[in-house]
Amino acid sequence: MSNYELHASETSISIPRVITVDGVNYYEVMVKCGLVMWTVNRRYRDFDDLHSKLVQERSVAKDKLPPKKVIGNRSPTFLKKRQEALEQYLKEMLIFLKVTMPREFVEFLEFHRYDIIFLAQNLACSFFLRGETFLAKSKKYGFSVLELHAISERLKLPCPATEAADSALNFSHIMDFCSQLETVIVLPTKNSLPMILYDDDSEKYIPHALHKPIASSNLIPSQLRYELSVFKGLKNLLIYGISTENIENVGGLCESLVRIEVYKSEIKHIRQIALCDDIHKNTVTELDRSKEWRNLRHAVFKENQLTEIDFTIRLFPNLKDLVLDKNQIECIANLSALNNLQALSLRCNRISECIDWHLQLGNLVSLNLSQNRIRLLEGLSKLYSLVNLDLSCNQIEQISEIDHIGNLPLLENLRLMGNPVAGSVDYRARVLSRFGDRLQEIYLDNEKGNQTEYDTALVLSALRISAQASQRKLHSLLLPDEEEQQQQAVAGTSNGTR
Repeated sequence: MSNYELHASETSISIPRVITVDGVNYYEVMVKCGLVMWTVNRRYRDFDDLHSKLVQERSVAKDKLPPKKVIGNRSPTFLKKRQEALEQYLKEMLIFLKVTMPREFVEFLEFHRYDIIFLAQNLACSFFLRGETFLAKSKKYGFSVLELHAISERLKLPCPATEAADSALNFSHIMDFCSQLETVIVLPTKNSLPMILYDDDSEKYIPHALHKPIASSNLIPSQLRYELSVFKGLKNLLIYGISTENIENVGGLCESLVRIEVYKSEIKHIRQIALCDDIHKNTVTELDRSKEWRNLRHAVFKENQLTEIDFTIRLFPNLKDLVLDKNQIECIANLSALNNLQALSLRCNRISECIDWHLQLGNLVSLNLSQNRIRLLEGLSKLYSLVNLDLSCNQIEQISEIDHIGNLPLLENLRLMGNPVAGSVDYRARVLSRFGDRLQEIYLDNEKGNQTEYDTALVLSALRISAQASQRKLHSLLLPDEEEQQQQAVAGTSNGTR
């Protein structure tokens, strides 16, 4: 971001061209402040309004602005001369007003959108006028990464003279407002939330607003870093599109945060969240327990590019529910230390096997594995605390796979729609038959069975039990013959040896 206080001598204004839109002429004003630049389109009417305010309030001479012209004001020659004259006018105003930088001049050039000091002052004024109203309705507020960057950089600077002259611009209004917030939403740009929420490219998402310049400037959201130390009582943090590695300092959030949600960023590892402000996060081999997020209960890391659940997940020891939907995860790991974990969602990942998951998820109540690549269910057979299981839209073909979950004592809700097995004849009755005496307690695909399905299921269950009993009986009858054959084989071997 620009910092006019530091780069006043490196600030310049020009009008490189005239743009005509629907018959209306706009003068493109280019502002450069240090390495930052942006453009603003203004009509002559806007210049005239600005000049009137400056004449009235800042003692600017009336004849400084090029005069109006009613006839011939659209000819190329006239527009070129006016363009040059307006550019000279702005340069003179910048020299005349460079110390005081009145608000009307700042807003005309849009310093309040791209400059650290003036953006912070704009926020301070907004919170001074409407902060109490915001907080009375909800202690939730959405910040663009540009605003958070401005606040973070302003913390490092001394108080500008303009703030001392106008109490409404004082930075303390921002500090006071932020300290009372309970929920903060971080966005690439202020108007990017609807676009981020409704873009459904779940396989590999790069937010449209993240790598593009902000409006007409050369500022890129993904390059702006910020800190969160100003949020003293924050309980919920929601980040859309921005990598958590942009966070320089989490402040006391490790102690206060109850919920964290990170959507549609480019993070590939949990450590990029758990150790977001640690510059050595990529070389960490042992956990520092002082960095645990002790009060965190809910974590949603959805539509990112996570490929694994690395060991830093253990820095969330009291997590109750974890959502990892729409990532690129192939297997689970490092969850055995989360003794309080009750709900896990891995929808839309790349999981094909569930080997001995009870060793990782001993106390799990709800498990969502929909839209993966699962064929076999044996690895879920010992999740005895499971109540809700979503296996919809996988690759389960054999009805016999249900036997592995049919004996789970607490299972009530099971979803199998979208699997090949769901297209078989009497699918519902055949599935329910695998639950024995508990079949009437099961909601299959969000519905309880009807009496016809129960009757069919009981018949199928009885036939299966009878067939299993017959197989056992046959096996017991054949067993003595098999033992006799084995003994004869052993005896023959002994005789041959002699």
